[in-house]
Amino acid sequence: MFNFNSGNRRKHWYSLLTLGRNKLALLAVLAGVLGIFVLTVLGIYSYRAMEYDLNELRIHRTESLLYDAGNRPVAALHDDAAMPVTWEQLPRHLINAFVAREDENFFTHGGIVWSSVLRSIWRNATALKYEQGASTITMQLTRNVFNLQGKNMDRKMLEALLAQRIERNFDKQTIFTEYLNRIYFGCNCYGISAAAHYYFGKPVQQLDLVESAVLAGIVRGPSIYNPVVDKKRAETVKNEVLTRMTENGMLGEKEAAAARETPITLRAEGKGGSAAMECSYATMWAHRELEALQGELEDGSAGVSVVSNILLPLQQYVETAAETAAAAVEMKCRLPEEWEPFLSKEKEVAEVQRKFFLAARRPAGLKARNESNDLKGLLQCCVLVVDARNGSRGNVLAVVGGRSAQDGVDRWQRRFVPGRAASPLLFCAASQPGSSNYIVVDDPVQTGTHVGYSVVKAFYESLGLDAELPPAERENDLYNGKFSVKAVDLARLLFDIQNRGRGYRLSFLRSIWNRRGSMVYAAPQEKAPEYIRRESASSVADMAPFISEEGKPVKMSVTLEENSGIWTMIFRDKAAAVFVWMGFDDNNSLLEDRSLRNLAIRASDFMAQDVLAKTRELMKKEQ
Repeated sequence: MFNFNSGNRRKHWYSLLTLGRNKLALLAVLAGVLGIFVLTVLGIYSYRAMEYDLNELRIHRTESLLYDAGNRPVAALHDDAAMPVTWEQLPRHLINAFVAREDENFFTHGGIVWSSVLRSIWRNATALKYEQGASTITMQLTRNVFNLQGKNMDRKMLEALLAQRIERNFDKQTIFTEYLNRIYFGCNCYGISAAAHYYFGKPVQQLDLVESAVLAGIVRGPSIYNPVVDKKRAETVKNEVLTRMTENGMLGEKEAAAARETPITLRAEGKGGSAAMECSYATMWAHRELEALQGELEDGSAGVSVVSNILLPLQQYVETAAETAAAAVEMKCRLPEEWEPFLSKEKEVAEVQRKFFLAARRPAGLKARNESNDLKGLLQCCVLVVDARNGSRGNVLAVVGGRSAQDGVDRWQRRFVPGRAASPLLFCAASQPGSSNYIVVDDPVQTGTHVGYSVVKAFYESLGLDAELPPAERENDLYNGKFSVKAVDLARLLFDIQNRGRGYRLSFLRSIWNRRGSMVYAAPQEKAPEYIRRESASSVADMAPFISEEGKPVKMSVTLEENSGIWTMIFRDKAAAVFVWMGFDDNNSLLEDRSLRNLAIRASDFMAQDVLAKTRELMKKEQ
């Protein structure tokens, strides 16, 4: 007989799946270890979450402060329209739009949706990096209130435990309202109230369905989906929000279809005001750089301390100097006292210069600022002071973009036709490797024709010049500088030429600190690559239209094309560069008047010298 209980019986693979006593014991041990690990992790994060003061939730600190390089307060970067709203002020369709877009289970979960968290953990683990979050509205509020930084699982776990703690201490209405009062909507708008005023010129309670869907669509990409930047993308996300609302039973198909067909209508010009009323051109530059940094700052820049590169005493001096120069052109008056040191050393010539401002004929149509409260049509005077010291080159020390920041226009960001002011760029192209160094200073067309259209155009494009360059059939316009360029871009490139071709970014912001005193951003130390061959830049830096004398600052004074204004530059190595633009917003034909042009040229020159001298004086004091 065969013994079927023989120990030599062959084992089948599926026997591995049977749970014997040993396997059950092993699984129990593993489960116990895993459970202890999970409880330990939750305990640690719960303990960390308990260290945060939930009273912060009720404190609205949307006001940021701008400081100068010496940590002196410059101005508040705030929004007068950003008053907190209450739950009762929120339209039902606005609530539904945000819930449908951001967190459809908001009113039923306890702060965390664990299925989303597990899906996020799996996605990040398989990708071996942080790719996906799982934020509920409560978690987003947590991140915003407590300024939790970094895209990593540590922050996500702490955020989740804090969100649960908030849910246990506040009702859903409070959480949702505080969320809307804090999130960033682009264009320097923090909170739903500021966004409603900026985009649609109305209070929150008057927002309609379409406007609510637009605002709900903005928050995932404030710099991408806001209708001021890209109305087409804003329309797309608006429709996505409407679809989500319909899928969640918050909106009927007919109402959703009508809303999809309704175009986005932004506020009328002048209605509602800007997101932040600018008190100076310094705050305007700060807002612009903060807007560009929103991706790096993650959840916006509300309630932070923004340290800039400007020197407050110099900024204040330049604002006064610019107004003095414009007034000296507009009205018959004595030569400003500040300009006396820069008159000719010869007494007779100096007296002629004084009388020039007193007796020069002003065109009948020239308007003076003190004639009325209307700022339109005035002669504008803009000044930009850039640090040229080793280790600080390219830092913006002071900026004035016109007669008043209250008009919301920074003329350094406007375009004009540079004409002769662009000649140094042409000459750099002519002296690049492979060229024949053929430069006729008094004839840009002859120089450009010899170098060739394609070479000059390619060189301009290599500089990152944001310009609308003329086509080949109008090549003479390219050589004569008859194309559109931003004033700040021209200043940057002329600065680079004077710095032996090194490409410096004109930098306004130095660092940003959150309200707990932690640095959340530091301006990178740029290597300043060689934009222009050093030998080319050095040789062109001594050519006209630059004027240089040994031991004295380099100067440039040019009348721009098509009545675009007067351009002045003065540069002293290891000190500073001062750029001045004087002209009218509408390329006013008044500049065709020779007397007015001469007044503007001399006023710009004297004022630039005065500002440079003041800059050097303050630099010594700061050191």
